[in-house]
Amino acid sequence: MTPLIRKHWMRLRTRFTAVVLVGVGLVSLVMAGLTYLRSSEALLEARQEQLMALAESMSNRVSRQLNEVSSPARVMATTLEVLHPASEEEAAKLLRRQIIDSRQVFGMALAYAPFAFRPDKEHVAPYVHRSADGIRSLDLVNPAYAYTRQDWYLIPSLLMKPFWAEPYFDEGGGDVLMTTYSTPMVRDGKLLGIATADLDLKELGELVHGLLVGQDGYAFLLTHQGSFLAAPQPEWVMRETIFSLAEAQERPALRDLGRRMVRGGSGIQRMKDLDGEGMVWLAFAPIKGPRWSLGVVATEDEVLAPIYALAHQQTMWGVGGMVVLILVVYGLVVGLTRPLERVLKASRRLAQGDLSTQVTDVPPGDEIGDLAATFNNMVRELNRYVVELTATTKEKARIQSELDLARQIQQSVLPRIYPPFPDRMEFDLFARTLPAREVGGDFYDFFFVDKDHLGLVVADVSGKGVPAALFMTVSRTLIKNSSTHHADPVRSLAEVNAEIVPDNEMCMFVTVFYGVYELSTGILRFVSAGHPAPLLRRADGSTSQLPKLGGMALGIMDELNLEVGEVQLEIGDSLLAFTDGLDEAVNAQDEMFGIERAAQWLSHAQPVSAPVLLDGLIDYWKQFTGDLEQFDDLTLLTFRRRQ
Repeated sequence: MTPLIRKHWMRLRTRFTAVVLVGVGLVSLVMAGLTYLRSSEALLEARQEQLMALAESMSNRVSRQLNEVSSPARVMATTLEVLHPASEEEAAKLLRRQIIDSRQVFGMALAYAPFAFRPDKEHVAPYVHRSADGIRSLDLVNPAYAYTRQDWYLIPSLLMKPFWAEPYFDEGGGDVLMTTYSTPMVRDGKLLGIATADLDLKELGELVHGLLVGQDGYAFLLTHQGSFLAAPQPEWVMRETIFSLAEAQERPALRDLGRRMVRGGSGIQRMKDLDGEGMVWLAFAPIKGPRWSLGVVATEDEVLAPIYALAHQQTMWGVGGMVVLILVVYGLVVGLTRPLERVLKASRRLAQGDLSTQVTDVPPGDEIGDLAATFNNMVRELNRYVVELTATTKEKARIQSELDLARQIQQSVLPRIYPPFPDRMEFDLFARTLPAREVGGDFYDFFFVDKDHLGLVVADVSGKGVPAALFMTVSRTLIKNSSTHHADPVRSLAEVNAEIVPDNEMCMFVTVFYGVYELSTGILRFVSAGHPAPLLRRADGSTSQLPKLGGMALGIMDELNLEVGEVQLEIGDSLLAFTDGLDEAVNAQDEMFGIERAAQWLSHAQPVSAPVLLDGLIDYWKQFTGDLEQFDDLTLLTFRRRQ
């Protein structure tokens, strides 16, 4: 070291400047590195969450569109299980009405089992579909097309549950990709036929293709067999599977991914693109119903773009800061330290929860001033966000409170006191309802028509939530009012139906079991307007289901065509009326609770009070369903003759 350099080095200002430059440089480098690592991890995690949220959102959107197609078929199947069309023309009219009301449905069919429609005619299968000329009707009964041998008919008829057919190219409609939803129609435990709804997958494919995933990303759709319904390469659609791509490219990881997707899994992973070129991030989620799977692909460059930008930004800021620091550190080192301390103190106060903190006494115009201004702006934005979040939370709490109040009001209008008629010891009576949502559409009621006749009602409104609850309130009031005019259950429900049908613009309906019990004789006269028949348990423990009576649900048509049943209840005999939330409940293995399981439990139940009996059945029902969410309301009513 020369004497001149040694002289300058011994000066405190020079050494302080050098130490500050080296120290600040090293600290800045370390802090920038740590900030980059943590920020890049946070940004990568955020991008992954955004990609997964996009996949789940798109999956739910596709599921809703598929449900709009399957719902008319389920409604038609449910309707025809209790209503038999007078002719093929009437069946076609019902299909035409559903097609008009369901814009997403391309076509619908009613394929009856052999001799199920008419004893003198083996095959009946009307089909209604959309065309360029409007809605057309066809007959699927054709020697060249044996519909009873088709997958859409065979599989749901054998499994006795709904089925989504593998997508296919419709020969009659040109090169149009279609899929069919089939659901069995069952009457008295026997297959009546299959109701179907067709979906033109062109709009669904356009929906998936139109999903924006960055600049170069895309979405694709797989069937439960791994075939492409929508793909980045148009020639892959229904001609390639994810497994054939894996074999052609010798990619076991892609084959394993395909297995996860077709098995209904969800997740996100980094991998090579489907064509084997470049690295991408793939998020996938299942689509309820047909067991399809949706994949959303974003290129790695786009996923990591915020991280690259962060690195570039930090590098530029670091270089600029070092240049400025080298140029002005000698004269500004003290001045720079004080503002940094103010920012640091404000940051600490903010970290401790002080949202009112602000950086003051820092002049604008330099990097520290900009940092202070940015910090202050961040604090203001954070305060605004907290205010908005607080308001949103309050609004959600208010809505939840109103729903809870609606549930309390709904429950309060139903009879809940036990015993309901303390001065009448001839019978034991109680009922319970468990809505699937905050409010539901099931209801029950019991009331004296006159001194010797007791009315028993269990009903199920189509749909769920607030609309069903309002329809339930109207229906219950009308039924109770009509009973004061007519002791005959048929005339009573006919009067209710006449009030509902004219103003039923939402096409809602309600299934009703209505029985009138005569106390002096023990005779129960009852009707089932599209409602499952109750279970009857004799005093000796033998249990059976009352006969299935004909009759249309209220709110659908003017004519109900109700049949009247009659049963003699002896002392000790009991009746269990219920909604389909009991027998159609499923567990994690997709098994239904079923009438037989309920009847077996009832036959072994001890002769306890009505509330204890219902609590026991509900506990048994909950043990079967487990933690699986149920989508139907559950309502139970039990009646036992004592004297």
